[in-house]
Amino acid sequence: MKIALGMIVRNLSSEVEIMSFIENAEKYGHKLDCVILAHAMKNDPAVEQRIRQKVTLYTVDINNPAYSREQMIRRGVPEGARNILLNCPVVSESGLVPYGFNRTIVLIEAILREIDILFFTDSDVSAAVLKKTPNGATLEEVDFYGAHLDQLESGSDATTVEYSGYNILPPAVFDHMDDLLFGVQKESMRNYWQTSPQHRCLVYQPDEIEIKPSRKILGGNMAIKLPSFLKLPPFFSTAYTYNDEMFLGRGEDTVLGFELGKSSFSCSDVGVHPLHDTYKNYPKEPNLQNDPDTQARFYYALTGWVGRNPFYNHILGNDLAQTRERQREHLAKGLDSLSSYTSNERFKTVLGNFDESWDNVDRYISEFAQTREAWQTFTGITLT
Repeated sequence: MKIALGMIVRNLSSEVEIMSFIENAEKYGHKLDCVILAHAMKNDPAVEQRIRQKVTLYTVDINNPAYSREQMIRRGVPEGARNILLNCPVVSESGLVPYGFNRTIVLIEAILREIDILFFTDSDVSAAVLKKTPNGATLEEVDFYGAHLDQLESGSDATTVEYSGYNILPPAVFDHMDDLLFGVQKESMRNYWQTSPQHRCLVYQPDEIEIKPSRKILGGNMAIKLPSFLKLPPFFSTAYTYNDEMFLGRGEDTVLGFELGKSSFSCSDVGVHPLHDTYKNYPKEPNLQNDPDTQARFYYALTGWVGRNPFYNHILGNDLAQTRERQREHLAKGLDSLSSYTSNERFKTVLGNFDESWDNVDRYISEFAQTREAWQTFTGITLT
């Protein structure tokens, strides 16, 4: 059984994030056959060399996935399908690439290298959980791979789990918080955010590990049996431009989770919650009211949610015109209050992002249909 770790970075300037997961596998007796690293900008050759001293490393240039293209040609994948799957539709000057495209590129590379199980982790995730103790929060390294492999060996097709650490919603108290959440289609988080002064939006590893079925996959924290995944659609997410800036829609895993609910594909929550350094400065508490870095991170979360939602509502079968009108009304109220709370006028501009993304919903639908058709062509040839 061949096991690979997949990770996505803009450029590889440090081996710290990857090396911690390589060493975690070694520590707990798991053999990694390779690491597949997708990047949009140039890597540091010295960093690559240090990783190769530990494990086989395959680097994939998002702008030129040469191995995958060569293998697809050899296997007879038509040019049209190759171009859709391997030619990134948009890459910003700063190396931003749609999340779904990134993950699918790694997925294709792993399939063509005949990997059996692919682990996905993001560079801001740790192979450790955050535990609450009488002396405060503490990080504890865990058998990251073992937690997933146990369930895969028990019959699951995929495994995933929620994170520990700070939630993407930072502690806050302001008027119309409910409206803001409704406007970005996160209304299920209403009670959680309203009580943030008590729990500070810090999530801990539960004392008791609970393993259970899941229909929600987190793209940055999962493992997949690749032969089973070939029967599913690829990852997919949106991208749009507003005021000459490219924005990435979130939710490449949200769409996949919806598809899981319509299939016999089985996914397990492994109950071991790795730390997600959401604001990239743990253990510092995010301060939405006064910290510019927290505000910037939350701003891009908002633009990502409004980028996701038009297409997400399409696959849910919702009335798009009614949904757009209703969400926009709530979002406007929420953004005005958020702007006042943070003294940051930039938040008001998210309403323009909302309009721009909704104006592109037909394009999103078309892109997904083309991507799905190309994926089915690729997997059909691969399975034969």
